[in-house]
Amino acid sequence: MLKFDPRLRSVMVVAALMATSVSTWAGCRVLTPPEGWAASSMRWDGDCTDDTAHGLGVLKEQDGAAVKRMFFGRVSKGELALGVLDEPGQGFGAGAFRSGKLVETNDRALILQSFEQAAKAASEAADRFERAGNKASAKFYRDKAKQMREQMD
Repeated sequence: MLKFDPRLRSVMVVAALMATSVSTWAGCRVLTPPEGWAASSMRWDGDCTDDTAHGLGVLKEQDGAAVKRMFFGRVSKGELALGVLDEPGQGFGAGAFRSGKLVETNDRALILQSFEQAAKAASEAADRFERAGNKASAKFYRDKAKQMREQMD
């Protein structure tokens, strides 16, 4: 008969909590990262179907707690579809995406639609943070939504 060490129970509980935390954090995923992003450092904040990003939201590439760059817009079945990349020091990249890559275009209507989707995604993120009581993050995303709308003027 196997003897159960009570200390092992603590280790098993901690391991189970860590697995739950990781799967909760990574529960909603983007399948193909934007070109040049580290997939292991991405975090999706937005609509989700099952465990896959689907709908409006914000994708962040993080370095620890610091956000390096962001995507605001629409994701379809885990793939970037339409929106805006916000890369500090490089400005915005707007349009449709294919396999994580921004498709180059001069189509003004598509670019405007991309900024519109990005503004909606930022506004929805602000609303989520507001409801959660995080006023600083809500303000950050409201300011981002305003920036995106200003690009459409």
